Amino acid sequence: MGILERCASVSPQMRRALLPVLLTAATLLLIFLIGRHVPSANGPAEWQWPYRAPGLQGLGLVLAAALTIPLIYWAAHERRTDWWWALPLLVLLGWALPLNLVRAQPGGFRQVLDALASRHTFGYVFDAGLAPDTRTLLADWPAASVGLNQHSRTHPPGPLLAVRALDLMGRRLPADPQGERGLISAAAESLEREAARVALRSHKTPRNLPSPGTLVLLALLLPLLSALAAWPVHRLAAGLGMETGAALLAAALWLTVPARSVFTPSLDQALPLLVVAAAWMAVTGRRWRALLAGGLLALSVFFSYGYLAAVPLVGLLALTAQRSPEDLRRLDWLDWLDWKRTILCAAGFLLPWIVLALATGFDPWASFRTAVEQHHKIAVASRSYGTWLAWNPYDFLLLLGPAVLALTAVSLFGRRKDERSPAHNALAWGWWALLLVLLVSGSVRGEVGRIWLFLMPFACVLAAGDAVRRWGPRSLWTGLLLVLELALTLALAGNLVFVG
Repeated sequence: MGILERCASVSPQMRRALLPVLLTAATLLLIFLIGRHVPSANGPAEWQWPYRAPGLQGLGLVLAAALTIPLIYWAAHERRTDWWWALPLLVLLGWALPLNLVRAQPGGFRQVLDALASRHTFGYVFDAGLAPDTRTLLADWPAASVGLNQHSRTHPPGPLLAVRALDLMGRRLPADPQGERGLISAAAESLEREAARVALRSHKTPRNLPSPGTLVLLALLLPLLSALAAWPVHRLAAGLGMETGAALLAAALWLTVPARSVFTPSLDQALPLLVVAAAWMAVTGRRWRALLAGGLLALSVFFSYGYLAAVPLVGLLALTAQRSPEDLRRLDWLDWLDWKRTILCAAGFLLPWIVLALATGFDPWASFRTAVEQHHKIAVASRSYGTWLAWNPYDFLLLLGPAVLALTAVSLFGRRKDERSPAHNALAWGWWALLLVLLVSGSVRGEVGRIWLFLMPFACVLAAGDAVRRWGPRSLWTGLLLVLELALTLALAGNLVFVG
């Protein structure tokens, strides 16, 4: 019997189980490599995520938060409206997971406060005290950012302004009771240690650092914003025409993606909320929502120029919004594309920059050009294009999870793709096209699991749609998908240093 005859003789049940078996094997292989601290499994010699002594302490809370996510997803399929109670619970668990994961690592929650206070790790808190006043800062950001840390120099002024705004609330938080050591006291010590360290190295120190309360608010707010992104992920999936089970699975997958949790605390874990909300607004509702979508997209770019990469993806969704496969067959393509929605989205994106420039003198182009030059000097020029052409895909797969990435690829060739909405198909092909362009461009060399984190919620949407189409919303395999992501998250957090 030939190979083709053998394949044809395999039962449908075995063929149906083949993909989950391969996904499980791929994930377990990564867990084994990382758990054994295999050289190069953490990246090439040119730049690596450092290994640390393996293990997590006090796993009870972490496992409780982690394993409850698939349990809630599993339970929320009795009625079509069950997502109304399941989604808020998943968001709360998604907030608890990274916080408890940090507590289980060496240094506990103190390492979060130390990272936020650090001039080099997070940077924006220290630089918020070091940078000039807001008016001067906006009037000439390239000049104002000279002498600040590398994160500030390669980003727009949005993060610094956000820290200063948050400081207005942080200064109102009450101090710890006399004789007790709480988060406020620990944050104050972190700021004092960092200021002393900088002064010892003869670097310039700020006259007034943000308050310890601001550090505490950031430590809680960044993971919360990351978890809240599950809501627009769910609504985007529903807006693309996916069934309720697939939309809820997309939200649950996002909450279990390793990168979302292991990069606590970081700006990158919080910003996907803005991009996915923009995509949801662009593809659903009345056309005025497209204006708001553009505004949200502009806000994300004001925090990180890397989010300019999301502009064509959101624009593609606006172009194909609220169309059906029948429209594609019935209308001319010029009539079929939603040009009015796309123009409104573009206007919503451009308007904030125009207002900001007129009101403050901020020069978006000069700031962008300076940031790109600084980024190239710091993290691109010294690294090999060929090395990262091979290793960037691995880093992205490692921190997204092979199961999600594989299902995202398989979704391109599903048998029933003609039944999906045009926007769903546009997202599937546009996502991969954008990822490939970013990879080939070589604009980022290393750390793409963090820098391209904003692409991962869309991967969760596509993977969930294909998983539910194949196996149903309440099958063993969809539950296994969530468990695999959580297992990889625990393995990475227990063996590698991602923030330090």
